[in-house]
Amino acid sequence: MAQTRDSEPFAQDRPLDAKTFKKTLADAGYSQEALAETLAICCPHEHQDVEVVYRRVKDQTPYNVLVRLFWLGRDVPESAVAATLPGLNVEQLCNVGLLRRRDGAVSSNAKLAPYHHLIMASDFGPEIHHDLPADHVLGVGAASMTLASVTVRRKVKTALDLGAGAGIQSFLAASHAERVVGTDTNPRAVSFARFNARLNDIQGIEWRQGSLYEPVADEKFDLIVANPPFVISPESRFVFRDGGMPGDTISEQVIRGAGQHLSEGAYACILFNWSHKDQADWQDRPRSWVSDSGCDGWLISFRCAEPLAYAADWLGTTVGRNDPEYGRFLDEWMAYYQQMDIRRISAGAMILRRRKARANWFRGHVLDKGRCLGSAGEQIERIFAAEDLLESLDDERQLLDHRLLFDSHHLLKHELKVEGHGWAVQNEQLVTSQGIPFAGHVDAYVANLLAGCDGRTTLGRLVEKMAGQLKTEPEKITPGCLAVIQKLLRSGFLNPAKTLNATDTQRP
Repeated sequence: MAQTRDSEPFAQDRPLDAKTFKKTLADAGYSQEALAETLAICCPHEHQDVEVVYRRVKDQTPYNVLVRLFWLGRDVPESAVAATLPGLNVEQLCNVGLLRRRDGAVSSNAKLAPYHHLIMASDFGPEIHHDLPADHVLGVGAASMTLASVTVRRKVKTALDLGAGAGIQSFLAASHAERVVGTDTNPRAVSFARFNARLNDIQGIEWRQGSLYEPVADEKFDLIVANPPFVISPESRFVFRDGGMPGDTISEQVIRGAGQHLSEGAYACILFNWSHKDQADWQDRPRSWVSDSGCDGWLISFRCAEPLAYAADWLGTTVGRNDPEYGRFLDEWMAYYQQMDIRRISAGAMILRRRKARANWFRGHVLDKGRCLGSAGEQIERIFAAEDLLESLDDERQLLDHRLLFDSHHLLKHELKVEGHGWAVQNEQLVTSQGIPFAGHVDAYVANLLAGCDGRTTLGRLVEKMAGQLKTEPEKITPGCLAVIQKLLRSGFLNPAKTLNATDTQRP
């Protein structure tokens, strides 16, 4: 196993004027947007050439000094810090453990990454300090942002962040939960989370160390978010990566255990990896984990890879492809997959909702339109409500007596072509403008039907109107309309509205 370090890197009891410190960073322009421009990449968490970045920030400006200190992990003469950043209290930051002095220079013990209004401390990555210790604490990365985007954001009393790491999901949950519990098996991660809470002046979070649900015993929560060490590997090298259990067992345990820790109607949003044999059985095993949980479940697959590509991706990220042992590690991982008969590995999210029912529903969706476009929380709630509605129907024709509302976070795109001396619509596509990306082709009649879904008119009346436009009988187009509407409900384009009373549903 890789080496470990001090599990308490910060002096939590020492004074820290976080407000002044963050203002100093903000006044110098140390922001997410500025870093993305300096790194010349789309996202500060993508691959970077640190030597190129260093040469971009060599001039003695407040922003450049901060980048050298907190992003590149370089030594900076203390005189340069005093000259460019007079508001930076070096003495205090050294006492708390963020900075250290050596030979007239200061350097940072942690990377500081701006993320929206937050400043997040984490360990420097391998591009800075080369070898990753076993207890390495990750910053805000692609997985963190994906989990944040698929988390349901409702006002709740209690939330659990399982596998909290440096604390980002806990901090986001604190904006809409009265009380948050953040847990992690890595004591160093818990220390970083506590420090980040102080740094961002976030109250109401209780930090606990322990594995999986052990720290919360029989407690129940109104929201669970989980980003466990889900990588399927033969190793126990890194706490943040390897769960130390066979195959995808840790993912199974997190998903199976969620139901008993959820309050009625509460959601769990879990990021995980799982193995399967081929494309036909991709959802079978996760479905079995949910079957007796007392929860409805929506499985979303972001990516499916063959084992060699999966191993190379993770080893390249954590060990490095230039490591002399890289080839040996690849062979070990492949032998492990062969032994366990793992032929495909998928990455995705499981959205669970605790619901008392004679039978809970489950659905799977392969995301083939790219990553989420911002927050998908409200969209997920719409899709769960739609699935509830459809599951409650004894006959699909009962849907005709419901009023539906077209959600505003969608667009209808027209593709035009020249015909004669003008433009004609060649194609119409309905697309998601926020949340999990869905898209589908519609014709002008369906588009007009959707425009009529205003929450006041029954679907039956809209179908009759459409039949009049087509000069046909409503019964002839009803089956096709119902099929389209059900698909649009399940994709979140439509929102179920209140069921009408019998007197309101009589159609002329």
